[in-house]
Amino acid sequence: MKAIVMHRILNFIYNNNIDIVEEIFKDKIPNYLHLMSKKNKYKRETKDNTHAWLEFIGHLDADNSEIIFDHITAKK
Repeated sequence: MKAIVMHRILNFIYNNNIDIVEEIFKDKIPNYLHLMSKKNKYKRETKDNTHAWLEFIGHLDADNSEIIFDHITAKK
């Protein structure tokens, strides 16, 4: 099971543009604009979608990590 989850997470990062962050968080937390700022910062600084995802996910707090984890693992 752990390997399947890891595979889903890696595929998600590789196959999805980081710009979908807004779609993931907009209905989950009331003030998600700070996450958009961070997403844009990592996207601008790294100039690489995969690296931007790793920076973004790596800097999330526990609650927001749970939101993105649930989103990734719920996808079919």
